[in-house]
Amino acid sequence: MLTGSSGFFLKGLGLGFGCASVFFYFIHMETIDGLKTQWLVEQQALAEEAIALKTKATTQQQIETIDLLMKSYAISDGNEDQDMRAALVQSGHMRLLEQLIAQTKVDVSDLIPAEKSFNSAQLYAALLRMKQTQERMNARNLLDQRLQADNSPANQPSQ
Repeated sequence: MLTGSSGFFLKGLGLGFGCASVFFYFIHMETIDGLKTQWLVEQQALAEEAIALKTKATTQQQIETIDLLMKSYAISDGNEDQDMRAALVQSGHMRLLEQLIAQTKVDVSDLIPAEKSFNSAQLYAALLRMKQTQERMNARNLLDQRLQADNSPANQPSQ
């Protein structure tokens, strides 16, 4: 159909447009892929930050709950030999203590035996062990965060 120089020109023009459209398609797809990757990295960073904040809040809330239990059931005259399990069950705070033991994963079975009575000194010692463990974990997390902040590329001296 198309013969001569005008046909040759139109075939070359069509081939050029075809190659250009494929080239721009690949560039477009690479750009979209890069944007998706960047978005996923940002979302992952936000999710990790939210988890870190939630963990920090949970740890701080656990420490506060332990402090409240320590203050409420402190050793005082007359309750040294009192059954603290019964007192905790009666006040409804036994559930809080059980949650703390499960969440902190600190072994206090030697101080607070399962289904047996325990006194205020044993309760205080168990709460103190849990509090120290949580504070130690919290301190290590803060130290790790500061170390990462010091090792970030923005804080590195230029050579």
